[in-house]
Amino acid sequence: MDTIFPTDRKLKVLIVEDSQESIDLLVYFLKPAGYEVITAMDGIQAIEMVERDPPDIILLDIMLPRLDGFQVCERLKKNSRTFYIPIVMITALKELKDKIRALEAGADDFISKPFDSVELLARVKSLLRLKLYYDELIRRNKELERQKQILEREDLLKKELTNLIVHDMKNPLFVIQGNLQMMHMQKQAGGSEPDEKYTRRIERSSRSLLRMVLNLLDISRLEQKTMDLEPVPVDIHPLIKNTVEYFQDIPEHENKTVQLKLASGLSPAYVDKDVFERILDNLFNFVFQNTPEYMTILVTTGKTSDGFLEMRVCHDGNAIPPPFQEKVFQKFGQTELKKAGIKPARGLGLIFCKLAMNAHGGDIRLDPEFQDGNCFILKIPTFKRVRSKDRAVRHD
Repeated sequence: MDTIFPTDRKLKVLIVEDSQESIDLLVYFLKPAGYEVITAMDGIQAIEMVERDPPDIILLDIMLPRLDGFQVCERLKKNSRTFYIPIVMITALKELKDKIRALEAGADDFISKPFDSVELLARVKSLLRLKLYYDELIRRNKELERQKQILEREDLLKKELTNLIVHDMKNPLFVIQGNLQMMHMQKQAGGSEPDEKYTRRIERSSRSLLRMVLNLLDISRLEQKTMDLEPVPVDIHPLIKNTVEYFQDIPEHENKTVQLKLASGLSPAYVDKDVFERILDNLFNFVFQNTPEYMTILVTTGKTSDGFLEMRVCHDGNAIPPPFQEKVFQKFGQTELKKAGIKPARGLGLIFCKLAMNAHGGDIRLDPEFQDGNCFILKIPTFKRVRSKDRAVRHD
């Protein structure tokens, strides 16, 4: 069959005729041309077949039992599911009024008995070409509508995410502003030296704000794979201890217990030291914020069977439900977490952790089997991956 339009299926022709001889003749013409042919012998049966499995074109006799061709055509053309199917009226009638009635019913073309095979195939092919163009137009419109809905959803998520980030960044700014005002009031009251607690609060809030700003900048670079890492062998235990001590010194965390069980004799990690310190800073910020008072944080290190370092940071508190354990590391999952009543990491901290760990050739995830809170597992490389040769050079 000549290609009418790119398609991976046979085009289906429904013949509606009450004469078996006419059906046989039409099948004789159409089958060799490569069409799939189905038949109905009265109007009611034809409508039922079309509604059940729409054909690509209908050859419809006018003189039919139960429901004539005019009525069948009119019903199909008034139905939004079937109006686009081209209908060729088969008629032995020569009266102009019959053709006008057929056009009023919605017929797309006519062919007269006795059939001329060349004319029949030409008209079928022409209408099928229009039908397939229509089908392709509908398909593309649906795809455009689907893409439009995706873009609208992404736009909404971006707006919600922006609001969430702005809210997170306002908090340390308010703290800085409030403590500066307190220092100013203290000075006006005759105080000689500013209270150290105000400067500590300003320092912590400034660090928090800087963390959020750097996260935003580096998340974009990590997503675009334009962030240059400079990995070196690093003993991660002093970095862990320093980060834990920093958060323990914050008054709101002083009643939270931290247990360190750091394995001895481990190989150095192979990471960008500054970036890995920020990974720890973001991770422990989330863990401390989500650990209730008088509860415990457990930090352990060890080695995996495939030569990576493993760091586990487990804390008591509200567990993140399994359906949301991946979303805590996804940018557009943050608003969904908040709507579900789960506190997301401030300033996209865990998203930065995930992207930065992946950029190092490692990973971070939640342990789905941990029951009494949450347990983060970091898989940290101890070797440098040489991308050009797709092999590894060990540094342990």
